[in-house]
This record gives sequence, C-alpha cells and structure tokens, in this order.
Amino acid sequence: MKFAIISDIHGNLPALSACLEDAEQNGADCYLFAGDYCISNPYPDECIARIRDIRDKYVVRGNEEKYLENLMGKNQATWTDGQMQVSYWCYRNIAADNLGWLLKQPLRIELTYYSRTLRLAHSSADFIEDCEYSGWSTDQVARRYGDTFIDQKTLREDIRSDLSGDGRFQETLRNLQEGIYIFGHTHVQWSYQTEDKRHIFINPGSCGLPLDCIRDGVPYTILELAEDGDAHVEERRVSFNTETYLESFCRSDQFEKANVWSRVNVRELRTRREQMTFFLRYAEKYAQKIGDSRRPFAVTTWEQAYAEWEKTL
Repeated sequence: MKFAIISDIHGNLPALSACLEDAEQNGADCYLFAGDYCISNPYPDECIARIRDIRDKYVVRGNEEKYLENLMGKNQATWTDGQMQVSYWCYRNIAADNLGWLLKQPLRIELTYYSRTLRLAHSSADFIEDCEYSGWSTDQVARRYGDTFIDQKTLREDIRSDLSGDGRFQETLRNLQEGIYIFGHTHVQWSYQTEDKRHIFINPGSCGLPLDCIRDGVPYTILELAEDGDAHVEERRVSFNTETYLESFCRSDQFEKANVWSRVNVRELRTRREQMTFFLRYAEKYAQKIGDSRRPFAVTTWEQAYAEWEKTL
C-alpha cells in the first residue's frame, strides 16, 4: 500500500499538479493531505477542486483554513486593513461549495492499515508538543543555513542527528503510543523513525511554499506499507520551474489585490526560506515607531513598512 503525503499547498496549483502526477507515476494508492490548502498562492479554489476530485484520499484542515472559517458571516465592509488582504481575497475567490467542503474536514484522522496505526494532523504539536518547533521552525532553518542553499541529504541528516540527541524528544517518544505520525505546517521536509520502527514521524514539507533552503523541486513524501507491517519512507522532490510559475503569479489578481503579502511570498518561493515572519516583526517595530496601534495593520502602515523593509534586504 502506497500513500502519497502532501501538505501546505497554499494555493499553488502547478506545484500540487506536479506532485500528484509524480505520485501517480510512482503507484500511489491513497493520498493523505495534511492541511493548509489556501492563502499565499493565487489558485486556492482550483487546488481545493483538484483535491476533491481524488477518489482515495484523507484530508485534514490546517491553520489557514481557520482564518477562512473566522471570516464566515462577517461584514465585508469592515475588511479595510492591509495585513489581512490576502485572506479577504482568498475568501472571496473560493467557490462557496468548495469552501463548505473544506471546512467540514476534520482536524485529525486515525487510520489502521496492515496492523499499523497512522495518525494524521496538521501540526506535530498534536503529537510531540514543540519538539519540532524548538529547533526546526522555518525562521530557525533560515538562520541556521543563512543564504546557503543546501541539499536534501544535508537537511535529512541534520534533523535526524538533532532529534536523536534531543533528550526531551526521546523522552516524548517513550510516552507516545506506537504509530506512524504524519503532519506538516513547518514547510520543512523531514522524517524520523526509531530503530524498531515502532514510531515513525513524517513531515512531507510544503508542496506549494517550500521553506527548507533546498533550491530544487517541490516536496512530498511516499509511505509504503507492506502486509507484514513493515514501512518504507521515501522523501521526494519534484521538478518545478519556479521562475515560470512566478511570472504567472505576478500577473494574478491576488498579486494586485494583496500586493504586499504576495511580494513576500514571491520572495519566499525564490529564496526557499522564511521571509514572512521576519517582515511581520519588522512591520510591528515600524508601526510602533510611527505610533500606529491599529491591528491588523492599516493599509498605509502595511505598505510603508514593506517599502522600508525591502530596502534592508
């Protein structure tokens, strides 16, 4: 049984399509989607529709879906700030039927195949508290590798070595039920398994917005289960022409209507590392400096903060 595990698509239809095509060519029997299908890239409705068309799949919601849920029934005349423009645009550009379907998906799923229990959620915090975030959040990854692009092997070995020596993580394992734990959220592809394979952790990375400092391809992961319960994990990177995609991104309606957020996303896609966290921190300091206490950030403050931040890059 082969599972294609895909997460954090964030409205990037060409990247999703590339991963789905590769998974099909590699004999995927079932698809596991670990959340965050919208916000950041300009094709959220198309991504949801594509996922809905897949017959054999399991889908959980991510944190971005919560932002959309929070907008339901709200007065759109009050949507006048700059910071949330991308969420407003996304909400207005997803078909009601697709949004309704997405928001009905569960936050967690537990499955049993060939005597193995698979637990699927958006965040590793559902299973191992902050053991992943304490060392491998995207801002930490960006600081760790600086402006250097790394390869898949380097990232894999660095994370596995770090977790193997992390006493708190190892203690968490001792108190955790046996199983295969699947999640996304950090946009960093990794996997880890104990020697006896009683515990396996899989983060397929972000299909639509990879932030793991790896230049080549977009990530997803294949999990293969044998009838005897043996498991094999393959971390895949699929060829993807980023510059061609960014040309269409910059011509999109989202790029026009949510320009600042889109520009930061374009920079993330090109550099393959965290930018939004750093910009948001800069925007907070900028707003405090000019005495603007409005949150979410007003349009003028939002745009001026970006213009100043861009000069520092």
